[in-house]
Amino acid sequence: MAQTARRPGPNGSPPERTSRGRSVAEVQSVTDFARAQEERAFMRAIVAGLADLEVGRELPLAEVQARFGLK
Repeated sequence: MAQTARRPGPNGSPPERTSRGRSVAEVQSVTDFARAQEERAFMRAIVAGLADLEVGRELPLAEVQARFGLK
């Protein structure tokens, strides 16, 4: 019988198995899913912002405030 790869669970623990050796599905609530999506989107925005800074794409704060009508 072929061996299957064992991926760690979400917290790094081994995946849970039934008495027959099958993986147990882990269901996530809609609230937890939405929160995780929001966190991923935030982290992507942070990474994109840092990449912009590395290549010199930056604006003075006064110009940004003027563009958005702040202050």
